[in-house]
Amino acid sequence: MSNHLTQPRIVAALAAATQPEGETPWRLLLTRPPMTHADVRQAIYRAEHPEDVFGFGVSRPTLQAEASRARIVQDLARRDGYLTALSAAEHMLSTAPVLPTRVSVELPPWGDGGPLISLSFHDSAAEVHAFAAHFGTDVTERPHLEHDIRIETLGTTEAGIRFEAYTIIDAPAVAE
Repeated sequence: MSNHLTQPRIVAALAAATQPEGETPWRLLLTRPPMTHADVRQAIYRAEHPEDVFGFGVSRPTLQAEASRARIVQDLARRDGYLTALSAAEHMLSTAPVLPTRVSVELPPWGDGGPLISLSFHDSAAEVHAFAAHFGTDVTERPHLEHDIRIETLGTTEAGIRFEAYTIIDAPAVAE
């Protein structure tokens, strides 16, 4: 979850959001908004599978309200993940000795590793090596598809964001 995800921030997000019709009003829910991935997933699962909620006496409108609130928390956490990764990418680009041809940030809905900054260097092993030397990471080579080699370096920023820098080059011809 996000380091910036706090109860006051969640309350503000809920106040700004429009609650779907037919749900128990969020202000009447007896539970606090979820703060962890497991709690978010549980709230969403319970709304999608009310038949699995045995003996709790929780109404469908309440389950739906808890799930819609959990989705807002999930979106806040993902937004924070993107913004943190973009800030880290900005810092990397401002200090790197070479510039990539492409930068992307990937963030699955609830990826265990958090966001990933991916930097691609077009057909340039030398640039990947220069990038790795600057950030103190090792470079590895491995086969890619049938006739190519992927040269990459993997690391983690000071902010804890994972990154990869890579290039794909043609494999050397095999001597006969």
